[in-house]
Amino acid sequence: MRPESCYPMLVIDAGNSVVKFAVVTRAGAKPQNIETVTTDKLRVTRVRTICRQNRNRSVVASCVVPRIAAILRAGCPSVSLIGESSDLNFRTDVDRRTVGADRLANMAEAARRFGNNVIVADFGTAATFDVLDGRGRFIGGAIAPGLRVMAMSLSKQTALLPVIETKPPRTMIGKNTLDALRAGLCGGYAGLVEHLVKGLGAGEKRVVFTGGDAGVVARLVARKVLVEPLWTLGGIAILGGLITREASK
Repeated sequence: MRPESCYPMLVIDAGNSVVKFAVVTRAGAKPQNIETVTTDKLRVTRVRTICRQNRNRSVVASCVVPRIAAILRAGCPSVSLIGESSDLNFRTDVDRRTVGADRLANMAEAARRFGNNVIVADFGTAATFDVLDGRGRFIGGAIAPGLRVMAMSLSKQTALLPVIETKPPRTMIGKNTLDALRAGLCGGYAGLVEHLVKGLGAGEKRVVFTGGDAGVVARLVARKVLVEPLWTLGGIAILGGLITREASK
């Protein structure tokens, strides 16, 4: 199969909370026809319907949840899952056996867009921070709790504190419980992100934010970042093209 014959490609980004489906019509094209399903509502029949509706020539998925991977395989037996042995468009200096497919996809898009010196921070249930160094190698990164997970955990482990809406605080000195929570969680999270990004070498690198909370976090931090909601989907498509090329040999 020629590389271009794998399009249109259905790309799937299956995280801990949501599963995103999108169509990529050609190499380097922007993902479109995006459909999002929460992981608790995803069923084999839904996957089968989405695959049938999009008339794709190939299906590639990044999945970090084994239960969801089983559903994807059952609903679309032709799906290719990105894994530790998948071909990459960048070199690595990490333990591939322990690195999630979503992080590999983020680095694939970083390599395509910029080539080197990139930090990609992906804010979902967990927040991942990954680095492409000056030679275009994926050298590793950091993993932290997601902003919403921190908010929910604090509420769950206390008797009277509610789950707050994650948005920038009006002031860092809260006059009531809700404002104090927002100041502590959002202000504190901004400090966490700033510390990690700085420690990963942000002064010399482009910084990209993606994931469901990327826009919120971008408003919290005091630095210029590129917010790209479709970043991971684009990276999945890149790795999908390499998988198809390898399979055709």
